Amino acid sequence: MPVNPGVEYLQAEEKYHNARTSEEKLLALAEMLRTIPKHKQTENIRKEFTRKMAKLREEVEKEKTSGAKKGGGQTFNVKKEGEAQIAIIGSPNSGKSTLLLELTGVQTEIAPYPFTTKEPVVGMMNYRETLIQLVEMPAIIDGSSDGKASGIQVLSAIRNADAIAILFMAEEDKKTAIKELEKADIFVNREKPKVIIKVGEYKGISLGGTQFLREKPEKITATLKAFGIHNASVLFQEPCTSEMLARALNQKIVYKKALFINQFEKHETQELKKKLFELTGKIIVFTKKPGEKADTATPLVLDQGSTVEDFAKKLHKDLAKNLRFVRVWGSTKFEGQRVSKDYILQNEDIIELTA
Repeated sequence: MPVNPGVEYLQAEEKYHNARTSEEKLLALAEMLRTIPKHKQTENIRKEFTRKMAKLREEVEKEKTSGAKKGGGQTFNVKKEGEAQIAIIGSPNSGKSTLLLELTGVQTEIAPYPFTTKEPVVGMMNYRETLIQLVEMPAIIDGSSDGKASGIQVLSAIRNADAIAILFMAEEDKKTAIKELEKADIFVNREKPKVIIKVGEYKGISLGGTQFLREKPEKITATLKAFGIHNASVLFQEPCTSEMLARALNQKIVYKKALFINQFEKHETQELKKKLFELTGKIIVFTKKPGEKADTATPLVLDQGSTVEDFAKKLHKDLAKNLRFVRVWGSTKFEGQRVSKDYILQNEDIIELTA
């Protein structure tokens, strides 16, 4: 124990003792090193901290490059089929099996006792003639991220999904699901903090956009060094704390869109299908020929943000070059409006191409 430790040091020391992962220990040690009193009596302690940090950095890098999975053994990962995969998760008896039956017609065991679903159950949801794979996962409970109730395997499979549907009966169930997901480095309905880091050969750390910092620059710098970044230009583009910076640097974190579904609230099936489809980051568009109705039987699936030109190229690689004009029904100000090639299409737009 250093002589006359400050409050910040003691808080960091507590974080270190409570840390569950190498990365959490590394960040806590960096904070301890920054806040420890600097005098001769703490010299050996500072050296010990530096040694431990170097070892922890090696462990963190090894985890990142090896892609090793916690838990091992049985896997619940499901091969993706259709246009996208959505994991259905929730607490025991939250209505997952009932929802899967409603949306896909797949019948699973439904009972009043918990943990009736012991492994993933797959069904295909038809939304406007587009197939989305729904995977009902075994229940998420408090401690799943530590391995309870096959939690490691369940959370690993959820990481592989394109989006998540979270069923809940009470707010506490909702909070538990979010907590267990975040412990497994799965963040829902959040975005990666906007920080641009350019590692350079010059010495030192240069901070730009400091008006966005919500903590002292020294703490931000300590976080960067904890991740082995000592020479870099760092630009902050939104309000940022050291915790957010650590999240931006943590390459194990995945960000997923999620839909929260209250078991006790009524919902219309087709509207729920639409909301689930929108989670996937895809859109469907329909074609029509001049003077005819739209062909809704054979939709085309595109990524959100796709343009008319992207659509034309997907129909035929040479079509975009020969387009004379395009009309769109749906997202435009008026029906059948002429648009340019770079017009961004929206879900369920109808497109008429004239070459």
